[in-house]
Amino acid sequence: MNSNKIIIGSANFENYYGQGKNKISSKEIQRLFYIAKKNKIHKIDTSPKYGKAEEIIGKYKFSKLKVISKIGKTPENINDISLKIYLYKSIFKTLKNLKNKKIESILIQNSEILLRPQGKVIYNFLSLLKDANIIKKIGISIYDYKNLKKILNNFKIDLIQAPLNIVDTRLIETGWLERLRKKDIEVHVRSIFFQGLLLLKANELPKSLYDFVPHWERWENWLKINKLSPMEACVNFVTKFKHINKFVIGFNNSNQLKEILLLKISKNKIVFPLIKVNKKMISPLSWNNVKLKN
Repeated sequence: MNSNKIIIGSANFENYYGQGKNKISSKEIQRLFYIAKKNKIHKIDTSPKYGKAEEIIGKYKFSKLKVISKIGKTPENINDISLKIYLYKSIFKTLKNLKNKKIESILIQNSEILLRPQGKVIYNFLSLLKDANIIKKIGISIYDYKNLKKILNNFKIDLIQAPLNIVDTRLIETGWLERLRKKDIEVHVRSIFFQGLLLLKANELPKSLYDFVPHWERWENWLKINKLSPMEACVNFVTKFKHINKFVIGFNNSNQLKEILLLKISKNKIVFPLIKVNKKMISPLSWNNVKLKN
């Protein structure tokens, strides 16, 4: 895989994350940064919500590491001045944690907030930081596409982060990837391994996801027939879409980064057995309550 397309995900930096409760140790984080630096991987995705991830990134002081961080949920029922003070404290705490004076990009994690009364205040505040050269890009992180058109009609967005994997193909099926290209908006995709679940065997799935088992058994069988590892298949799937700028990838250890860097991207058009399921399955928030289509 092309190293300049990789953004390191930091959600599990000394912090349990995802259905598999994955966590990467301090020693492995150091190795991860060393491999990243050696292979000219210069971007990392983080958030104040990821435990001590920002502080860990700041601790290693890789000056060439460009950081993408986020604004999470903002307080409700506060006036505009109080909101600006909150945003100021939040972003400058991030800068302090990162031991840096600039951030490559800030993503609004709950993009729907832009359509509420607070939206213009948040966007205008970020625009001031952009004008001051404290941040380079203003972006949004999206989970669905129902209000994306409305957001883009009202705000100039530089960057969009969205999920894409063999299970969740909405970015492609809705036509939004092509539309974003035409609008010259940078696209980063996350969750290419479906929060790590596509790397697991059927018998390794969490008990709460028992209904996934028949689908994962078919997935395992297809991989065996085609002599592919789950990682190879997942990476080959997302990299066939030319208009994706970057891939945010989290690692449980430094060897996984080495493995991805060594992967050969297939030139053949492989027909992937996309896992067609109940739409609710796509959202991790619904995983404990959903029945899948057989």
